[in-house]
Order: sequence, then structure tokens, then C-alpha cells
Amino acid sequence: MKLQRVRAMAAKEMRHLLRDPGSLAMMVLMPVMLLFIFGYAIRLDVLEAPIGVLQEAPDGVSSELTAHLDASRAFHVIARYDNRRALGDALQAGHIWAGIVIPHDFARELARGGARIQLLLDGVDANTARLLRNYARTMITDYALRQSATQPPLLIDERVWFNEARESRYAILPGVIALVMAVMGALMTSLTIAREMELGNLVMLRSTPLSRAEFLCGKLAPYLVIGLLDVLVATLLTTTLFDVPLRGSLPALMGVSALFLLVVLMQGALISMVAGNQMLASQMSMVSTFLPAFLLSGFVFAVQNMPLLLEYLTYAVPARYYVTLCKAIFLKGVGPLLLWTEMAALCVVLLVLVVATARRASRWRWSASASRCC
Repeated sequence: MKLQRVRAMAAKEMRHLLRDPGSLAMMVLMPVMLLFIFGYAIRLDVLEAPIGVLQEAPDGVSSELTAHLDASRAFHVIARYDNRRALGDALQAGHIWAGIVIPHDFARELARGGARIQLLLDGVDANTARLLRNYARTMITDYALRQSATQPPLLIDERVWFNEARESRYAILPGVIALVMAVMGALMTSLTIAREMELGNLVMLRSTPLSRAEFLCGKLAPYLVIGLLDVLVATLLTTTLFDVPLRGSLPALMGVSALFLLVVLMQGALISMVAGNQMLASQMSMVSTFLPAFLLSGFVFAVQNMPLLLEYLTYAVPARYYVTLCKAIFLKGVGPLLLWTEMAALCVVLLVLVVATARRASRWRWSASASRCC
């Protein structure tokens, strides 16, 4: 082995890298992005969890307990309800993660040493529900000890909604469907269009009546059909093989999935036009779909536990809305119309991507010099 030849080969490869600033930027920025996201997004504790309180008798003792919970770093009492129906509706809509029902005789029974309180938990995320239960038991017991010098027999009646078995796979598997659809949809679309650019096949469109819009629709249509079939197969396996209940409507799930697939397919098309080659397109699609869908969508880590900057950033992640819709349809049995804000957000993201893709496609020149997007 001669060092001179190695040095010449290394210099040649470095020149190639410098001529491809997109790939070079990805290699430089990837470690920084991973460190930033993993350092701030991953939190295995719960902070400022939104909870609701129902005081059947708004006396001083129950109000003091509510203030005690709100003063902790674990909870944030965002609402006080007048009846159990309103509290249940808030849990079903996902506005609160837990509800605490303080009975009308709580003060009297606490003084006698036999108080009882009810804790309702949203079990869609089994790990978060487990943490909230432990925090709530600690805080309520601590308050009861302050009221009595001896250990009072304080009973906490726990009820986990939407996941009575407290199985973590109930929350994981619907999220996995969103993760797979986000990655596969964008990756496959970005590669197929980038391949046409690399091979120079766009030149042939000059001799056909095919418009840019027709070209894009024809490219995306097969992947939309395959994606919907994948969702159907994944749903079948989730419900039969893993016993995860589908409490909502299958047509509603397929409709939501079709909207989300359109978003990721348009995202992949835009990535391919910007990248212009398959290698950079695959890198860009993995970074812009897999990492956000895994870390910033609420699939594994609750969005509300993230720093404010990252929480705002998640609004630009389409998988965030699909994960919420998918879990709600699977475990809560609610329809998409109840979560209309997530549906509207997906429509807005789709509109933005369609406009951006159309503008980028309008810069294509159907000529021999247009082997890649300008």
C-alpha cells in the first residue's frame, strides 16, 4: 500500500463531497440534530400533566387538596368540572390526562380517618398513566398525612379508561402504523421521482401530452393504493395477532389514513424534486420523516412533556396528528369529527405541500438539459 495513492484517492473523494453540498450538509448536521432532539425530546418523567378535578362539595378541604396538586411540578389543574359526564368527555377528547373526583363527604371522612377519592386515568399511553398514578398517590397521601399526625386509611379508587389491561402495546401498535406509513410513503415516493430525474426520463415528457400535474398524480396513485392496503393489513394483524381492540370505525380509520398518506406522498415528491438524486433523497426523507415521527409525534414520548420550542416544532410534524387520530379511533372509539383540529391540521399541511410541490414542478423544463429539477 502506497500512501501517495491513498492520499490521491482521498483528495478525489473529498472533491466529490464538496461538489455535493446537500449530502455534506446532511453528514455535518445529522449528529447535531440527533443530539438536540434526543437531548430535549426524550423525557421519562412527567411534568405539568394536564388534569381535571371534580369537587362534588367545593369546601375548603377539597379546595386545599386541589391547590396542593396544582402546586406540584407533576400536575397542572387546567379545569374544574361540575359533573362526571363533563369530566369523562374531557378524558375522551384528550384534553386532560387524568381526572380526580373528590366526593362530597371527603372532608368529614378525612377527619374520621376513612376518606376515599377516585382517580381516573387515560390509559392510551400506559407508561404515562402508570407515572401519573404513582405521582397522584404520593401527592394525595402526602396531603392526607399533613391533615393527621397518624397514617389515615386513605383509599384511592383507580380506574383506567381505554386500556383497562394497562398493556403498553395498546398504545405502541397504533403508533407503529403511523411510523411505518410516514417513512415508507415519503421514502418510496422520493426515490421513484428522483430515479426518473437521474435517468433523464423527464425528457420524454416533451414528446407526450402529459402535464406536470398528471405526471405527479400518476406517480403517486399506486403508492396511495399500496399504502392503504398496508394500513388494512396492519390493522388486521394488530387486532387479531396482538389483540388490540379497534373500538372505532374501520372506514373512519381508512379515511384518516388516506389523508395522512397523501401528506407523506406529497412530502416525498417535494423532497425528490429538491434533492434531484436518489441518495440525497433517501437521506432527506429518513431525517424528515422517521426521526420526527418517532420522537416528535407523541408516539413514544408525550408532546406536552417536551420543551416549549420543541412542542411548537411538533405542529409541523404530520405524524403528530395521525398518531393522535389513530390512537383515538383504536382505543377510544371516537370519530375523526370529534378531533376536527387534527383533521384540519392535516388538511392545512397537505395544502402547503401541494402548493410547494406545484411551484417546484413549474420550474421543471421538459428538455434535454433538465435531467434534474432546477
